[in-house]
Amino acid sequence: MDNNRFIGFTLIMLLILTYYTFFPPGQIQDSENISEVNNQEQKEEITENIKFDDKRNTINEEFLGKGIEEVVSLENDLLKVDFNTKGAKITNVTLSDYYDYENNNVKLHNSSSNINLKILSANNLNLDDIIFDKIQSRSTEKNKVTFSASSKDGRKITIQYELEEDSYIIESKILLNDYFLDNENILFTWVNNVIHQESNTTNEKNQTRINFFNNDGDFDYTSATSTGTEEIKVEDKLKWISNKQQFFSSAILSLNSFNNSNLKSEYIEDEVTNKRFTIQTEIPIENNSVSYKYYFGPNKYSILKDIENEFHNNLYLGWIGVGGFNRYIIVPIFNFLENITSNYGLIILFMVFLIRIVVTPLTYKSHLSMAKMKTLNPEIQSIRNKHEGDMQKSQAEIMELYTKTGVSPLGGCLPILFQLPILVSVFYFLPNAIELRGKSFLWASDLSNYDSILSLPFNIPFYGDHVSLFTILMTVSTILINKANSQMQTMEGPMKTFQYILPIMFLFIFNNFSSGLTYYYFLSNVASYAQIFVFKKFVDEEKIKKEIEFNRKQNVNSKKSSFQLRIEEAMKARQNTNKKKNK
Repeated sequence: MDNNRFIGFTLIMLLILTYYTFFPPGQIQDSENISEVNNQEQKEEITENIKFDDKRNTINEEFLGKGIEEVVSLENDLLKVDFNTKGAKITNVTLSDYYDYENNNVKLHNSSSNINLKILSANNLNLDDIIFDKIQSRSTEKNKVTFSASSKDGRKITIQYELEEDSYIIESKILLNDYFLDNENILFTWVNNVIHQESNTTNEKNQTRINFFNNDGDFDYTSATSTGTEEIKVEDKLKWISNKQQFFSSAILSLNSFNNSNLKSEYIEDEVTNKRFTIQTEIPIENNSVSYKYYFGPNKYSILKDIENEFHNNLYLGWIGVGGFNRYIIVPIFNFLENITSNYGLIILFMVFLIRIVVTPLTYKSHLSMAKMKTLNPEIQSIRNKHEGDMQKSQAEIMELYTKTGVSPLGGCLPILFQLPILVSVFYFLPNAIELRGKSFLWASDLSNYDSILSLPFNIPFYGDHVSLFTILMTVSTILINKANSQMQTMEGPMKTFQYILPIMFLFIFNNFSSGLTYYYFLSNVASYAQIFVFKKFVDEEKIKKEIEFNRKQNVNSKKSSFQLRIEEAMKARQNTNKKKNK
């Protein structure tokens, strides 16, 4: 009896050891995600497609998936997004409506770049070491794909992506079950080899940078013009981080915050790669979940302004005052004209026409003031000749003349200064307007790029290796405008020469600029020249002379203004100082 018990006990122990040797605990998977492995052949297939890493102690020992590494895609009318089951991450993003300089669809993320997620804990879990199972679904409004993986010890990771129709936003959510303990953050690392999209690589590089915005409402960025490597450690909690190119952006947006961010920008001398950006940041895990978004799309104001707070800064419209002028005046005018015609050459023409109508009262006042100055020119020249060599006395007497005749020397300048914000605003808006990208007009094949009518076999310093016709037309028309205005002014000396030197400088500066911008400036000069011609028909010089003489008689016994007295005192003090120096 004792022998039978011993033999039975021994057989039971051998059976248990045999069972746990071939069927260890955890071999049976969660039925919701991974089906049971029924035979050795299936187990070998899984093992073959999952990397083993002793240092991380991850996939083969912890997480199992039923599928092989494969690509899953979500697509709407605007973009196509590819995901890889290995790591459950985005691997390619292609825009449907935009093309690069080689006429291929614009790719904002490709296989040369990498997005990596790592769950930070006592044993960091790198999701690149896991091949996930997938569930893909499609509705009339959303595309959705869900990736999941479970471990032997009961842990489960679910990663969801949603792509809405007519949207450049990809919503991402990471869910961890209750078996995950002591996990505070997910380390997000994005190495993005930003590829060239434009033929003008110099302009493109000079407008490519990392933008970021914190929870306190502060916007900042890396240098776009740096030719080296720039690294920034950001302690503030960030709301969004963007890889900003000239016309496109790829970004991550937090529903809460990104913490302890490290941003790196590297200048790359390469025909394919524009720059290399590295974004590393921590995303807090709250209630065992993490939610954030991706944006892959154009830098178009009407789209960016609705994405996130200050996200429109990915379209640079100039410094504070100019940017506001663009956003609230120039862009609405431009969008309004888009509803009238799809020809962007005509849209720029209409913009010039509308803006000229609005500023006509100012330009007329400026022209009238210059006509008064022209009437006083003989007297001003006589004063200068009388006090030749003594500029202070000359200026004092000229100021007295202005006071008595009621003519303001600033009358011709101030109205022009009011127009300056418009000229500066379009300087920032038109070269960055994606609406002009790839749009042709007359000889310009792309209004967002320079209009080359002749390629030179050599490179001229500060000019380039091509000839831009709109730049030449802008330069010539500027010289003609300055010549017409000089006939109405008392400009002499260096300033008279400078007004002709400046347009020649523009010829070099603007040769590589957007043809849409130089076309606008050319049209603006033509409109100014036409206004001068028309105003001459309405300005009665005899009436102006009578008005000046009337003011002179009225002010013959008038006292000098306090402003004039202060100027004279300042001039006298300066004269005394000069006399002491000459002794």
